[in-house]
Amino acid sequence: MRLFIASPLTAEIEETLAEIIFDLKQKRGRVKWVDAKNIHLTLKFLGETDEIKVEPIKSAIQQIAARHNKIDSSINKVGVFPNLNRPRVIWVGLSEGIDALKALARDTENEMANLGFEIEKRPFKSHLTLGRVKDDAGLYDLKEAIKSFELKPQAMTFDKIILFKSTLTPSGPIYDRLFEANLAV
Repeated sequence: MRLFIASPLTAEIEETLAEIIFDLKQKRGRVKWVDAKNIHLTLKFLGETDEIKVEPIKSAIQQIAARHNKIDSSINKVGVFPNLNRPRVIWVGLSEGIDALKALARDTENEMANLGFEIEKRPFKSHLTLGRVKDDAGLYDLKEAIKSFELKPQAMTFDKIILFKSTLTPSGPIYDRLFEANLAV
């Protein structure tokens, strides 16, 4: 099974992200856009995982959730990785609660390392992926739109951790919730 651990978004934030994606889609450029209902804050990508590890993962998620309080945050800007000259990932950034989100991701990383999963070498960056750029051709209008995009900050709360199973299909991934645990109050 292809698994990952993430924190879901509220319906209001999903709706806002859908509007941003719609606006950016109007610009030229080959981008594989994410369906807004599939956007989440990834805490740890586990990849192909043997079914025998699912129960220990669920137990670890329950323990992680018990150690962390709900996290208030907000979406605040549109950006790209690695940079605007060579965009590969288009994202919405988060502000507020960043240290708490990093601590949650670090705790998740450590618990999964205890279960034999490889530690992520890249530092955790709190962002929500909107799309992945397929090639650099004709991106001028899209780059300009991203550069000038004004996003009114919108509050949100991360209140649970979910173990997702990802099934890749030609029309995009299908995410199934295998387990969820509420963060402490």
